[in-house]
Amino acid sequence: MGINTAIFGKYEKFGKNSNIRAIRHVIRPNMSINYKPDMAKKDYYAVKIDTTGRQYRFSYYDGTIFGPFSEGKYGGIGFGIDNNLEAKVKNKKDTAADAPDEKIRLIDGFGFNGGYNFLADSFQLSPITFYARSTLFEKINITAGATLDPYDVDSLGFRKKEYAWKSGKFSPGHIVNGNVAVSATFQSKSKENKTKEKQIQENNSNQLPQTMEEQMMQLEYVRQNPAEFVDFDVPWNVTVSYSLNFSRQFRADYSGFKTELYSNLNMNGDFSLTPKWKVGMQAYYDFKTSKLQSFTTFITRELHCWQLSINITPVGLYRSFNITVNPKSGMLRDLKINRTRYFYGT
Repeated sequence: MGINTAIFGKYEKFGKNSNIRAIRHVIRPNMSINYKPDMAKKDYYAVKIDTTGRQYRFSYYDGTIFGPFSEGKYGGIGFGIDNNLEAKVKNKKDTAADAPDEKIRLIDGFGFNGGYNFLADSFQLSPITFYARSTLFEKINITAGATLDPYDVDSLGFRKKEYAWKSGKFSPGHIVNGNVAVSATFQSKSKENKTKEKQIQENNSNQLPQTMEEQMMQLEYVRQNPAEFVDFDVPWNVTVSYSLNFSRQFRADYSGFKTELYSNLNMNGDFSLTPKWKVGMQAYYDFKTSKLQSFTTFITRELHCWQLSINITPVGLYRSFNITVNPKSGMLRDLKINRTRYFYGT
């Protein structure tokens, strides 16, 4: 059970000669009451990890794709605050006296979320997650987040049953993980002034509703077969994204924790050789291993109501080659001719 609201504030005292007309701040606080029984207790087991008798609980599902459910009863409150900032500026493109002002998004969203478990015998306050997201020049998307653990830790990094600010030093806690991601998409104008998102919506409108598993399978299929989902109305497009994240992880000998840093670069794009031929590529570079982990190139041909696609993945653990001929209609997409070969190697 939850409740949320919105609080609006606006500042307009910038003067007559200022290009900034107003700044609006929207605050969206939320609070919820939650209860969860302990249905995952059987999936956990305790292991002694050092000679002092210290125990740590692990799940049988650690390391799986979806991960384990959390153990323990939960009966408490959840809380959070979301914010966004917008500005209204003078429209420089229209010099008319009664020209409408232009709205600019300064920060799309920033805030935090947390919870407090009244049924727990220790560690009642959950880690607090902070986040922020913004868009620069209507092209560059930036997201960032971090998780703050409010409890103190010992010399090896294990949590203690007392808050960090009660240990005799001023500290709200310590950051256990964080991430920053930057992405940008550049593309030419559509010949029919139709965005790729609108085209996907039109194709999906003729399909039956999908479960979460089916949606994930479809997204994976799109990633592995990009040639089947290009937009011939857009002559060229390029998307570049970079992500940096760190997290606190167990050492191999369970002697404590260490911070692992990961960063990667993703690039994908395509361009039209002719109005009926398109070529493109997808690449994933891992800075931690200093290797190109994945690379896929493709070429596709529009055959009026049909489409010919060739995908080649020559780099990576799972290499593949496939040729597909399928209808362009989303309703008939499963009606296709496909020839695929996989190659496994290091």
